[in-house]
Amino acid sequence: MVLHRLLMAGALAVGGVACGGGAGDSPAPPPPAPSSHDLVFDSEAPDGSRGLYRVALDGSAVAPVPNAADAVRPHARDDGLALVFTSFSTDPRNVPTLMWLSGVSRPAKVLSTSAGVYEREAVFAPDGRRLAFVSQRDEPEGSDVFVAELDGEELKDVRNLTARAAGSPGLDVTPAWSPDGRQIAFASNRDGTDFKLWVMHADGSNVRQLTSGGSSADVFPSWSPDGTLIAFQRRSGDRTRVGLLPAAGGAPAFFEFDGDAYAPAWSPDGSRIAFAGRIGSELDVHVRDASGSGPVLRIAHPGPDRNPAWIRRVSS
Repeated sequence: MVLHRLLMAGALAVGGVACGGGAGDSPAPPPPAPSSHDLVFDSEAPDGSRGLYRVALDGSAVAPVPNAADAVRPHARDDGLALVFTSFSTDPRNVPTLMWLSGVSRPAKVLSTSAGVYEREAVFAPDGRRLAFVSQRDEPEGSDVFVAELDGEELKDVRNLTARAAGSPGLDVTPAWSPDGRQIAFASNRDGTDFKLWVMHADGSNVRQLTSGGSSADVFPSWSPDGTLIAFQRRSGDRTRVGLLPAAGGAPAFFEFDGDAYAPAWSPDGSRIAFAGRIGSELDVHVRDASGSGPVLRIAHPGPDRNPAWIRRVSS
């Protein structure tokens, strides 16, 4: 199977792969080792407001993240002591804004300093000192991927990595750092079709396209910890799936799932992939073995749940 070949070529420390009904082609992987991480995700309340929740991998101990109002798309620093997220108010006068949350008892800090500018999708670099994020500060009708240094609780040395000539069309979105911090994958519709995956050096140089062709839309890249594969979301027609793609480029392969699957997030130990999955009218966070084999864990929680991310469990 294609997924099997991808994972074997990537030398991931996981077992066989189920794809296209081929679960019998190889034995199911052993149960993953206990994780040192939890999941954090955003959830929508009946009034349309969003907030962050944290949950153990067995689905227990679901609890709201304090001081994360109107919050979507969380991302945790590797040490588990800080979160960035987008504040997405239900008030249409308030544009999406980058927020920083350090500790559970302190108010969230606003990182966006350009009044009225839409900024979102911040992600920590592996070194914890840099952020990549999406902003409209240079293109009010588009968006670019920016990178900035975190100086205390402020963004410094803010640089646009995907600037284009004035008037050039395109949206650059959903950035993701490679495990070594040297590359950033992102999604863009700059080629005039729907969104495709691209990758560039962390300084914005050597931009190259990873997926192409067809009417599908590819977004939300997430690197495997060894840097050989990228999980991503593909919408094609009325179906949305999670796929795996060689980071060097090539043909993707897709997980089987009974519904639609969105926004994959690869676990730091490489053993699991979390994603938002819709089955019928239920949208919940799910977790599965990164090989594609074995059962899929659904984390039941009221309301639509989206955008899972991994956060290290810190001893008190």
